[in-house]
Amino acid sequence: MKLNILSNKIGWFGKFSGYECLTEYFPKSVSLKITRSKAHFFQKAFGKLIQKYRKWNGISTPEIFAEFSFINKMSYKNISHILYLESHLHILPIIQKKQKKTVATIHLPISQWSEDRLQKLTYLDNAILLYEEEIDEFSKYISREKIHIIKHGVGIDFFKPGDPNLVIKNKILFVGHFLRDFEMFMKVHQLLLDSDFGKTLEFHFIIPVAFRAIPELANIVNSKTVFFHGGLSDEELLEFYQTSYLLLMPMIDSGANTAIVQAIATGLPIITTDIGGIRSYGGGEVFEVIKRNDFKAMTALFTKYYNDSDFRNSVAVKQRNFALEQLDWNIISKQHLALYNTILKK
Repeated sequence: MKLNILSNKIGWFGKFSGYECLTEYFPKSVSLKITRSKAHFFQKAFGKLIQKYRKWNGISTPEIFAEFSFINKMSYKNISHILYLESHLHILPIIQKKQKKTVATIHLPISQWSEDRLQKLTYLDNAILLYEEEIDEFSKYISREKIHIIKHGVGIDFFKPGDPNLVIKNKILFVGHFLRDFEMFMKVHQLLLDSDFGKTLEFHFIIPVAFRAIPELANIVNSKTVFFHGGLSDEELLEFYQTSYLLLMPMIDSGANTAIVQAIATGLPIITTDIGGIRSYGGGEVFEVIKRNDFKAMTALFTKYYNDSDFRNSVAVKQRNFALEQLDWNIISKQHLALYNTILKK
């Protein structure tokens, strides 16, 4: 099989994070051509010409060069896969005219799409949706039979539980910034501070420096119980997952969330909201979820975990098993290959 891949790299992701890790798990028998943007002079110059001609303002010139390199590699004998569709919607009309076998992966929940961007989905031959909950909503713009559900994978050999004796009961983790419900977190945080054990808790936020200027966090930036971290290595990130007691991370909305997937794989029990694609990743079945804005219920769930280590540890085991059975990149990559074969036979 020959695969033509258009990939992106998220700036704050390490080697083991991100959907682009998928390509590392295809067998050697698969011929891979992976195109990524590179900030070289020629790429910028070529991209600038296309940007001016196409009037693609706001699209980086190296990205445009990568897109046209990807398009030029398309053929009837291979599958062309756009790993992060949202960054490349503008090239779909061009791809449709080539009438090649293509697939693209949708990451963002529909709340993050404008009507104009949704309309561009009509140009798409096949879509992978990383969660089940909004398939009906996206089916209004792309035929249901063209939408395929495949979950976001995780590297289970890297993101795995650590020594349980090194878990620190008062160490609470919060990872990322996009679509996080900081307002709900602050309400839960305040209730926890007022509890019997609240003053002993440490809240560790892993958020890139550029995204920390969030008004809701202003009141706790200087708190002695709050710690911010950024620029971590893969191993440092893993240590936070392995040594924290809970992931307390309410969401405004969610598709497939990287922090959720990694917490599942490392057996770090998750406290989050029942929204978006959370149930596709074990929410409500493997770990309890809370209705959005019900900060009292979320605080009660936190207290349940804190006061019952056996309950907490049982959820940790269930999450790890869920990752082994459903999220292992080795399993996910085979599901992708099966889909590619189906598309090739059409």
